[in-house]
Order: sequence, then structure tokens, then C-alpha cells
Amino acid sequence: MENLWNEAEAGEAATGLELRAYSSRLIGRDPAMVLHGGGNTSYKGVATDRFGAEQQVIWVKASGFDLGTMGVEGFTALDLPAVLALAELETLSDSDMVAEVKRARLDPQAAAASIEAIVHALFPAAYVDHSHADGVLTVSNSLNGTALLREIYGPRVMILPYVKPGFDLARQMRLAILSPEFAEADAIILEHHGVFTWGDTARQSYDRMVAICARAEDWLAGRIPSLPAAPPIETDPAIIARLRGAASRLAGRAMISRPAAGLPVAEIADVISLSRHGTLTPEHVIHNKPFPAAINDEPQKALDDFAAEYQAYVARGDDADLTPLPPHPHWAILPDGAVRSFGPTLARARVSADVAVANLRALRLAARLGGWQGLEEGDLRALEYWELEQAKLRAQGALPPLAGKIAVVGGCATGIGRATAEALRDRGAVVVGLDINPAVKDHMNRPGYDSLLVELTDEAKVSAALRQVVADYGGLDILVSNVGIFRAGANIEVLEDAAWDASLAVNLTSHRKLLKQAIPFLRHGVDPSVILIGSRNVPAPGAGAAAYSVSKAGLTQLMRVAALELAPEGIRVNVIHPDGVFDTDLWTPEALATSARRYGLTVEQYKARNLMRTEVTSKDVARAVTALADSTFSRTTGAQIPVDGGNDRVI
Repeated sequence: MENLWNEAEAGEAATGLELRAYSSRLIGRDPAMVLHGGGNTSYKGVATDRFGAEQQVIWVKASGFDLGTMGVEGFTALDLPAVLALAELETLSDSDMVAEVKRARLDPQAAAASIEAIVHALFPAAYVDHSHADGVLTVSNSLNGTALLREIYGPRVMILPYVKPGFDLARQMRLAILSPEFAEADAIILEHHGVFTWGDTARQSYDRMVAICARAEDWLAGRIPSLPAAPPIETDPAIIARLRGAASRLAGRAMISRPAAGLPVAEIADVISLSRHGTLTPEHVIHNKPFPAAINDEPQKALDDFAAEYQAYVARGDDADLTPLPPHPHWAILPDGAVRSFGPTLARARVSADVAVANLRALRLAARLGGWQGLEEGDLRALEYWELEQAKLRAQGALPPLAGKIAVVGGCATGIGRATAEALRDRGAVVVGLDINPAVKDHMNRPGYDSLLVELTDEAKVSAALRQVVADYGGLDILVSNVGIFRAGANIEVLEDAAWDASLAVNLTSHRKLLKQAIPFLRHGVDPSVILIGSRNVPAPGAGAAAYSVSKAGLTQLMRVAALELAPEGIRVNVIHPDGVFDTDLWTPEALATSARRYGLTVEQYKARNLMRTEVTSKDVARAVTALADSTFSRTTGAQIPVDGGNDRVI
């Protein structure tokens, strides 16, 4: 474990709070210390109020901020004497503790401080750091963990038994800090929970934290130099899609599934057994439930078994007021050693994947140390269903309508395809674009809104691209097939075979290939929907556009047949017929001006030459696509939807 302190960087901090933020980021950047919002830090100092009076203040990491990225805005200032007074109380309910800490805020609009604010206030030091260090917790959760910790650290580190975070921990910490041993201590380890260090300077506290964490990692490396790597695992994407679909049904909503890690097959049974005895740190139960799903050759039955096991775990709490969470897994171990996470958004699926990786490493190390003895299920259940943690989940608010959905858009570098990808993204879907145009990478270039360069007439490459989408995100729910070309108009008598063949290859056959390769994944999707982009030329063709009109008519017929074939599997298939969409690369200002002159119109008149006298844009088509993709048309299949401002020939 590397000490990341840099004097030049630290010297840029102009205040104690800025230095606090700097050293906090050093802790947060190391996933072996904290993961995704875990851990917390604080700083004590003096502030001058509006009337010029000085007051003792503690700045505590605010809930919802990440140590690895936050600045001074991530700390909430509290009246230090008011917070310290709370520690003198004999009892204080969780809700009352939160209310009292809120009352101590200097800014009533500031974010809620960490639930461990009272604990931080108790330390007689300006800087206090708290981490959930993997190495320390791996040792703590191993058999004879307490004895091993004492062997590693000796008398300079106080070791305290686990108590629930919040006021219970504050009371325990108050007694520890008042004890004679504290004066000689460099750190406090909370069994099964984490590490506290402190110092008069930010560097002193940080150096102590790194030293404590590194000592555990070095001890583990001495006992277990390395863990066997899992061989390359290539799970059949159809299995992944089926598993993610079943997990989504258990969750009652669409879920993203991310690859997490790999296990040697020989270790699967041991890891699954050990995982039933607690998580690496209690916070992980919030992210990943108390144990993973163990998948076998019957994924649905394995998930049903997980649901029954989880429901029994909840029921053993014997709490009539407890509302059980949906009984779906947050991570699963597959029979080939692959590990997948599940979350209602990509961000939460990634958190679950990272937490799963940390737990897997700890479980594998503990197996070689003789076993695993994490928290008892009662302690885990108390934290998982703790009112304060549930309040955090509720505070996240409602998710966008397409959250958890996975969409593929074919032909999305520009125009209608690009507008459609953006609209699906804005409604919460994970979107992957497929296009041969490298320009697609200019705007679809990040996880969850990504693109693959694919020649959509090449079925092998289409198949590989869809398999990659499923491997990355878990499945497929929405397919928008938009790719198309329009060759310069030519009457049938002079129409070149090459132009005809190209139009049919791109505008018709490529859609069939994409749909064919997508169906095995769509059948496991959540309310799966296919939307093809046709043309007004289908119901109202024009002279000189035989290749284009015939290819789009064939695409519409393909939609109708697909709707008949796929309706029994719950897959909806519809087509949109746009017309007069001029905000695409096809229509340059010169081309628009030329066409407008041909009709004796201005450019603006030409753009709105429909019955409604309104311009039709790519975004208008995209809105129609999202309506067909979400629940708006959940009972519609085989439909042809015009987006053309009204055309008398169509009507």
C-alpha cells in the first residue's frame, strides 16, 4: 500500500479544511481503504460567526459525498460543543440523533453529516480519519481474528468489538477515548467494521492510516503470497441475458448486470459457503445484501432458491414493522466461475461489482487462513434495515422511466439515430450505438453511453457486437434499427444494379441481420421492444426512388412478420415512418435551397410543407421512438406510426 502524500500538492491548501479535503481524497482514491462513499473524515477548528464571535467547529464528511473526489464542499460544519454534549447522553434513538446533529449545523441548508459525526467529535485531535480497509477487515473476519490483530499490531492499536454505527458506537468510543490505553494508541480498530486514526496534522493522521492498513496487507502477503488467478471466462451471453432477465423479474424492475470478477472453479463451493457468514464490512450489506446468489445449470431455480433464502433471513428478524426489500441478488457466482453484479442503474451495478470483488478477495484469503467469521446475521440485518440506511435509499428519489433498460441503436452517428440515442439516454437507459461512421465516437464514448464501430451488413460482426453489449451490461431490452442510405434519385429504366443492391443490403437486409442476432437476447429482456425506422415513402412512394421505397417497404413487411412471430414471447415490434426530417447530414444548406427552389418555396416553407405546416426534426422522431420503447405503447405491436406533420397522400 503506497503512501500518496505529496508535499507540493499539500502545500496548495490554503486552509486547514482544504488540507483536510486533500488528505481525504488520498484515502478515497485507494479502493483497498474505502469503496464508493464508504469511510469518513473530519477536521476541528475555529470559525467566526456573523457577529465576530469565535466558535469551536467540526467539519464532518457529509452523507452522499465520495472521499475520492470531493473538495471542501463535501464537509458539513457543526457546532462542536453541541455535538459533544450528545455523547454525554445515556440513550438517544437513531432518529433523535440525526435530528440533533442536523440542529447543530451552522448552515441549516447543508447536507446531512455522517452518522458517525459524534464519534469524530470525541477524538481530541484536529484531524480524524476512518476507513474500511480491506486488509484489516480480512484479518478481523478470519477465524481467531481478534488474536491475529493483536499479534500484528501489539499494544499501540486498540481493538474494540463491533457495535452498530451511530450512537451505540459513539458511546463505545467515548469510553475507549477516556481509557488510559488511548493515550498510548496510534489507532483504533473496530472489529468487522474499520479503522480510526487521528492526528494534530492531516499528514500525521493519514500516515498512521496508511501504516495501519499496510501492516495488515504485508502480513497477509507473508502468509499468502498470491491467489491463483481464474482462467479466462467467456460465459455464453445467452446465459447472462437469461440470468439478468430472471433477476430483473425478482426485483420487479429492469436491472443492469456488470461483470465483477472471476473465480477458479475449484474454489466456488468454498467461497459460496464462506459468503454465508457475513460481509467484509457491515456497509457492504447495504450494497450487496448479506450473501450472493449461487447459480447452477438452472438459473431460474437458483434465483428462486436465493429469494427463499433471503426471505427466510428477513423473517428471522421477527419484526412485523419491517418491509422486506425485493428478494433479488445484488451479485451472483456462476458455475463457470464468472461473477456478475445487478443494480437498477449502471452506477449502482458498478458499486455492487466493486464490492463483490473486495469481498471475493477477502473470502479467498480467509479460506487459506482457516475460515471466515464475519458479523452474525442479526447484526447484518439490523444494518441492512436500519432506518438511517433506508432513509438514504429513499432520498435517492424516483429513477428515470427507462432506468435499468439496455438499448442498442443501429445507425446513430448523426441525425435520427443520434437523437434517438440521446433521448433514450436522457430517460435513463444504458445505450450502445452501432455504426460504421467513426464520428459516432465523438459523442458516444463512455460507459453506459458507448458505441461500437460495426459494419451492419456483416452479420458476424453484428453478432459479436451484440454479444459484447450483453457481456458488458447483461442483456438487451430495446432495439432501434435506423441505419439507411438514399442514393440519388433515378427512374427504374436507368437505375443501376449497384444502387439497387446497396439500398436493399443496407435498408433491408442489414436490419434483418441485426434483428436475427438480437432475438435470442430480447426474449430475456424486460418488456422488450423493437423499433424500425421506415419512411413516408412506404405508404406514399415517389417517382425516381424505387430502390429506397422498395427497401423501406420490405423493412415494413419484415416488421409485420416479426410482430407476428415475436408477440407470443412478449416482444413488441413496430415501425416509425418519418418524412421531411432535414436536420441530418443528408440535407446540406445547398441541397435544401435547391429543393426549395424546385417547388418555388423558401427554405422555411419547404421544411414545413406538410398539413400541419410545421417542421419535423430528428428529436420529434426520437420522442416517438421512446414512447414505443417505454410503457406508453406497452400493448402495441405491428403498428406503423407516421411522424411527418401530416401528409395528404398518407392520410
